[in-house]
Amino acid sequence: MIEFVILLGVIGGWFIAVTTLIAMLLFGKMWGLIGVPLLIISVELNKFLKRRYLNVVVSNSPRAREIAKHIFEMNELIILSSYAAALFLYIVVQKYVEVIIKVPPG
Repeated sequence: MIEFVILLGVIGGWFIAVTTLIAMLLFGKMWGLIGVPLLIISVELNKFLKRRYLNVVVSNSPRAREIAKHIFEMNELIILSSYAAALFLYIVVQKYVEVIIKVPPG
């Protein structure tokens, strides 16, 4: 179950970063705000899963409970840092890369 939780955090972080970055590159800087609702939903989902997991699965072992708390906190950090990474990558792409699309005539 813990592996699923870690995988969920990593996949969620990548999803937020990619969605935010693509929206900003395609539609402009202000579309980066689309990542904020995704960020809020992901953090709330993580908190919900944390409460549920801690109450159901690891109620017997205090050590396992502490490890699970740290893993869920790590997931929140991954999610938050992925949004920040998307904003940083947007700046890098806009500053150093010029994308030119040439349409063939006719």
